[in-house]
Amino acid sequence: MLRKTLIVANVILLLTACTLPFAKDRSIEGALERFVAEYNSDPIHGEFTRSDRKVFSEALLRMKERYVDEVDPDKLVDVALKELAMGRESDEEALTLAINAVLSSLDPYSAYMTPEAYQRYQDNLEGKFVGFGVRIEMRDGKLTVITPIKGSPAEKAGIQPNDIISHLNGSPIKGLSLIKAVEKLRGPEGSLAELTIVRENISEPIRLKIRRQAVDIEPVEYRVDGDVGYIRIQTFNRKTSESVDEALDVFNAKLGSSLCGVILDMRNNPGGLVTSAVDVADQFLEQGNIFAAENRGHAFSKEDAVPGDRINGKPIVVLINNGSASAAEIVAGALQGQERAKIMGQTSYGKGTMQTLFDLDNGGGLRLTTGRFTAGGKASFNGVGIKPDITDSSQANEDELAPIARAGSVLNCHLSVQTAATANMQ
Repeated sequence: MLRKTLIVANVILLLTACTLPFAKDRSIEGALERFVAEYNSDPIHGEFTRSDRKVFSEALLRMKERYVDEVDPDKLVDVALKELAMGRESDEEALTLAINAVLSSLDPYSAYMTPEAYQRYQDNLEGKFVGFGVRIEMRDGKLTVITPIKGSPAEKAGIQPNDIISHLNGSPIKGLSLIKAVEKLRGPEGSLAELTIVRENISEPIRLKIRRQAVDIEPVEYRVDGDVGYIRIQTFNRKTSESVDEALDVFNAKLGSSLCGVILDMRNNPGGLVTSAVDVADQFLEQGNIFAAENRGHAFSKEDAVPGDRINGKPIVVLINNGSASAAEIVAGALQGQERAKIMGQTSYGKGTMQTLFDLDNGGGLRLTTGRFTAGGKASFNGVGIKPDITDSSQANEDELAPIARAGSVLNCHLSVQTAATANMQ
C-alpha cells in the first residue's frame, strides 16, 4: 500500500512558491534600480523592460528569502552586470543571462528556466522527453555522463558512463549550467546532432552523430531472481514509488513467505524527487528518520517513517556507486542509518542539497537550492557521499549479473541458476 500523502519540505515549499504574494523589498529594489540604470545606459544593450524587471525582482526575492545561505542582492546584481557585459554576442535574452549568471554564482544546481524550458523540465519529471537519452551531471564544470538510458539513441551510439560531452555541433559545453546544457542537448524529434566525447584512456575525442528521439523513462525495473526480489531504480520521478510498490506486490504474490531478501540497485541513479525517495524508503521501514533538511543552519523539515515494512524485516542489500546521487543517497542513507540494509558498492556522489521549484510570473521557473540534507539521522552526506558497508567495484567488461550475484551472496539467499552461474565464473 502506498504511503499516504507526504507533507515534506519540497511539497511545502512548492505550495508556498505558488501562493507567496509578490512583495517589494528595499534592498532588492535598490539593487534593481542600479542594475536597470547601468544596463540601459549602454547603447549596445536593448532595453531591460518592466516585465523583465518584475521577473528578475521576483527571482531575487526567492533567492533572498529561500536560498540555503544568506545572499546579498547588491553582490548578485554585480554578477549579473558583469555577465551581461561579457555576453553581448549571446543570442539569449538579457533576463535569462542575468538570472542564470546570478544562480550559477551560487551553486551548480540552481538555474532559471524559460517558459519553454520549464515545460520540458516538468515533462521530464513525468518521465517523458525528446533527446539523446542520457543521464548527465555537471562535475567540475564538465558535462559528465552518469549512464545512457536503456534502449536510447545514446546507448545505441555507444556512449558510456563517465564520458564527458565537451561539444555539441562543434560548440563547447564547458561553462554552462547543467540546465542550460540540457536545453542545448534537447531539440526536435528526429533532428541530427554531433556530440564530441572525451573518454578516459582514449587520446583523441570521439565524434558521434546521434538523432534525437522521444524517450519514455521507465524509472524501475524488477524481477524475481530465485528467492530474491531484484529492483533497479533508474531515477526518482513521479512514477517511481508506484513502480516500487508494484514490484513488492509481485514479490509477495510469487514468493510470499519464501522471499529471502531484496536487492535494491541504485547504481548510476542521479536522484530526482525527494517525495519519491521518501516514499520508497518508507516501504522498507517501520520507524526512524528518513531525511532532515537545514536552511541557513536551522532545521526546517524532516520526514520519519510510517510503520509498515512491506517485506516484514527480510534483509536488503542496496547497490550504489559514485554515480548514485541526491534522492538515491537519501534512500541509501535512510536504510543504512536505521540499520535496515547493508550498503554495497562504492561511495556515492555526495549531492546532499535540496532544490525547490518556484513558478515565476512569466511562466518560467526557478530551480533553487533551499536546503542541505541528512539521511537516517546521520551527518550530512553533502560533499562526502554515503560510504558502503561492503566495498565492491564492478570490473571492466564483467557480466551485468555479476554485481547482483555478489549482492545475493551477501544476502545468503538462493539466486536463479543463471545469476548463480555468473557468480561462479568470476
